[in-house]
Amino acid sequence: MAKPKGPRFVQHFGSLLDALRALGSSARPAEAMEWIYKNRSIPPSYAETVNKSGQTSFENDVHWARFYLAKAGLIDTEKRGVWVATDAGREATLTSDQAYDLYKKIHGGFQKDAIGSSATKLPLALPEEQNTSAPDEHEFINQDLVQERLVVLLKGLTDSGFEELCARLLRHIGFENVTVTGRSNDKGVDGVGYLLINRFVRTKVMFQCKRYDGVVGPEKIRDFRGAIQGRAERGILLTTGTFTRGAVEEAARENATAIELVDIDRLLTLLIEEGLGVRETKALVVEEEFFRPYSAVAKAF
Repeated sequence: MAKPKGPRFVQHFGSLLDALRALGSSARPAEAMEWIYKNRSIPPSYAETVNKSGQTSFENDVHWARFYLAKAGLIDTEKRGVWVATDAGREATLTSDQAYDLYKKIHGGFQKDAIGSSATKLPLALPEEQNTSAPDEHEFINQDLVQERLVVLLKGLTDSGFEELCARLLRHIGFENVTVTGRSNDKGVDGVGYLLINRFVRTKVMFQCKRYDGVVGPEKIRDFRGAIQGRAERGILLTTGTFTRGAVEEAARENATAIELVDIDRLLTLLIEEGLGVRETKALVVEEEFFRPYSAVAKAF
């Protein structure tokens, strides 16, 4: 079988459109990726190799596919965190050759506009060569560099420091009475908190914080579930690593205490959204094209 043309992420153009159609024309990124993983032949190693920004190679490639399809008018980007197929996207079915032609058209347009524009740029080198995260219409221009630095900082924290940071994050997103218990050696439970469901009901949640460099397997999920069984309605496992497919499936196992998984990618997103350890600054960009009609070069003609 001939190798697909273009960078690796181009192979996901058609799959992503298929996923959105199958999911009712809209989906959250994780839902779309889950559909592609289950319905296409995705090697486990590809789905679990992590880049410098905390995403797996598979996730990063699907984000690049979304970026190109959005520029082609096939996916709508009006709402952060939800990918929506446009009318054209609902009808489009792309062969490998059509996907490559679409890539060349969009990529060529970026290269033509690469000089003198203050807009977010597509790197002129192929994204998979640079191992960079795909741009998002709602992200900051330097978000990729910020995330890389955050990964280094998070992995450099002490165990107790990471536990305290996770507790602070949980408070930010709505948890109450959060207590860190990690130093009490409570069978792998690092903290406990309560999430208010409505004005009358709240649920008890226990959490575990692990500074892993690699992947977290299903055995860690089973151990954590065993530690909270009968003591909390659900658990949250936060890590600076990533989760294997087996871990994700184990966390969602039916008739068992639910375990929410927060990997490094989701952790970075939450920190940025909540403004923890990052802050937005204003910057000015000189639009050199504005001055061109008034320049000496223009006057010469």
